[in-house]
Amino acid sequence: MVLSLRYHLATGSGDNTCKVWELRNRKCLYTVPAHQNLVSSVRFQPTDGHFLLTGAYDNTAKVWSHPGWTPLKTLAGHEGKVMGVDVSPDGKLIATCSYDRTFKLWLSE
Repeated sequence: MVLSLRYHLATGSGDNTCKVWELRNRKCLYTVPAHQNLVSSVRFQPTDGHFLLTGAYDNTAKVWSHPGWTPLKTLAGHEGKVMGVDVSPDGKLIATCSYDRTFKLWLSE
């Protein structure tokens, strides 16, 4: 099945999951058991959506394959809750910001 990113929306939740929604049908396609605490931020890779980022109150961010939703990488290093995640337009850099008043840049490779 080919998934078009423009018809998908990802949400984070207090139940530690990330849900991927199909906007045309208004249905949840996948529930990803993403973290050990509240999921505070989600972001698709902006150009072709080959991966999804999640950030959470468990002090980590994770990279997930799209489609398939398998974990590709855990980004651990913050001493506080991860409050935001983003990815560069070319998909090579990932930025995370934390409640510990730091931000980190990660290579997506």
